Amino acid sequence: MDENDWLDAAERVEMLDTPIIVRHNVDLATIDIVAVGPWTWKLRTDLMTAVRKAIVQQPRAVLLDLAGLVDAESTIASAVLLAEAQSAARNPPVPLVVAVNESQKLRLHSTGVATRIPVHVKSAASALPATETTPPLQHARLRLQPTVFAAVEARNFVGDTCSAWTLTNWLHPARLIVSELTTNAVEHAQTPFTVTLTLRGPTFMHMAVEDGSPQLPQVRTWSGSRTAPLALRGNGMRIVAATAAAWGSSRTTNGKVVWATLYDLQR
Repeated sequence: MDENDWLDAAERVEMLDTPIIVRHNVDLATIDIVAVGPWTWKLRTDLMTAVRKAIVQQPRAVLLDLAGLVDAESTIASAVLLAEAQSAARNPPVPLVVAVNESQKLRLHSTGVATRIPVHVKSAASALPATETTPPLQHARLRLQPTVFAAVEARNFVGDTCSAWTLTNWLHPARLIVSELTTNAVEHAQTPFTVTLTLRGPTFMHMAVEDGSPQLPQVRTWSGSRTAPLALRGNGMRIVAATAAAWGSSRTTNGKVVWATLYDLQR
């Protein structure tokens, strides 16, 4: 993948050890989860895990494509209801759209699930309802090299973007989060990487750093102390976890993405 592909990519595909494909449409701020194959207990568990990971990112919508499942009719209704409960638990709720095959649709209608959730016998992405009340999206992307200047460039990029978006209240936490994510990419991935900021209305900002290494970050046990400030190195993800409303990471087809969100219901 060359530099232009990184900058122009509107879709990110997660790599999972299961027959589930998770696609992030960065420009639309939607997440498409596609499950295929025999409907086993493990696949059901992995699907619910993927749904939870998607919803916590507060996307514009989660598009759940179950049409490729085999022998799922007996328990598909309970799985969809569980996914709906997870999406409804967010504040505000995350819309859920479901795509199924004909037999699955009959089951969802007979159980009443289809009266609660949009169900379509086609691609879930094409079924995403467009509403005038959906907050507008704004994007900003920066491609960086793994140099000693990358963190400074990333902080300046975030500062300029927050100022342009009149998000002065998020200026310092956003700079801190992206600085830590950038430092991790430089020190551990050591590959070119992309910083993406997405604003949905005035209340939600999603920050993502995507690099070429599949190794996921971990929150380490606190190593610092008041008497040893230099020992704070290695605690970057603890800082991200403490500053962001939510954060996470996933492997992609080209490496990984580490993301964090800032969210303000009072605005």
